[in-house]
Amino acid sequence: MFVLVHGAWHGSWCWERLEPRLRALGHDVVTMDLPVEDGGATFLTYRDAVLAAWPDEPGRSIVLVGHSLGGMVIPLVIACRPVQAAVFLCPVVPNVDGMPWDQAPEMGAADAYATVTRRDGAVYFDSRDEAVTTFYGMCTPRDAAWAFDRLRAQNSSSLWDRPYPLQQLPPGRRFVIAGQHDRAITPAFLHAVSVRRLGTEPIVLDSNHSPFLSATSTLTDVLDRISHPIP
Repeated sequence: MFVLVHGAWHGSWCWERLEPRLRALGHDVVTMDLPVEDGGATFLTYRDAVLAAWPDEPGRSIVLVGHSLGGMVIPLVIACRPVQAAVFLCPVVPNVDGMPWDQAPEMGAADAYATVTRRDGAVYFDSRDEAVTTFYGMCTPRDAAWAFDRLRAQNSSSLWDRPYPLQQLPPGRRFVIAGQHDRAITPAFLHAVSVRRLGTEPIVLDSNHSPFLSATSTLTDVLDRISHPIP
């Protein structure tokens, strides 16, 4: 079974192209909506949303996928429930000794994240072009418009004002998937931190930050292979 955890600004809708492909290969799929608009929500709140959506079935083989900001969430989930594999997809990579961006190249490209901030701290994209630059540069115009119309405000007020909840990441099989053309989480950032923090080199796809839209078939194949470990 795949448990798919979306990132900032997004929701369970972002997996709508990927989910039927995984199901066609015989996999069950669980998705959920994280409370990204709630300025009081912490990473532990996000964790609890994942656990609430995922039936606790001891012995079930689980591949847990965290996209973008979801990469900060999945180690917290694994600390509560064991999984077969953790997949960090175009991820913000946790740094148990500080912030994810510490001692690393810039996570995002200079032209990414042109957003607007409201008085309550919520951040949103008011321009489709800016969202395309950040997330959807290799998507079809139709898919980019579809995704932009579904973006939510992201309120991270209670995410970065406190230490990460774990002092060390739980052990297990880990995979990092990067997009060669990602503007939101650059390949340079992931190449610099993945081995040091997660113990693995990135698998690089010909994709942007949203391979579930721009490289759906390739991503499906990679995830399916991960779900069938070599003995």
